[in-house]
Amino acid sequence: MARRPATGSGKPTRRISGDFKPSSAWPHIEEFIESGGNINVGPIAPIECAAVAADPHGMLAALVRRSDETFVELMHRLDHAVDLAMNHDAFTDEINKR
Repeated sequence: MARRPATGSGKPTRRISGDFKPSSAWPHIEEFIESGGNINVGPIAPIECAAVAADPHGMLAALVRRSDETFVELMHRLDHAVDLAMNHDAFTDEINKR
């Protein structure tokens, strides 16, 4: 007898339920924080500036600020990385891959 494929991953979702309406330029970060996640931006020695998004399930994204990158550009990259993690299970780690 053939087995039926599982209908889900069994992992808890990181997305919030209901109709989420972002109010910022970084909607994925905003939704992530609303669902219990957190972000930290600042130095992580020896890195001068990093942006990290994590929740109780683990780290979704860890970015190193580029030398010519503005804060706003870093936040846009973090927003994109959070979107990739939440919606596509693609995690970004620039800190531990140095």
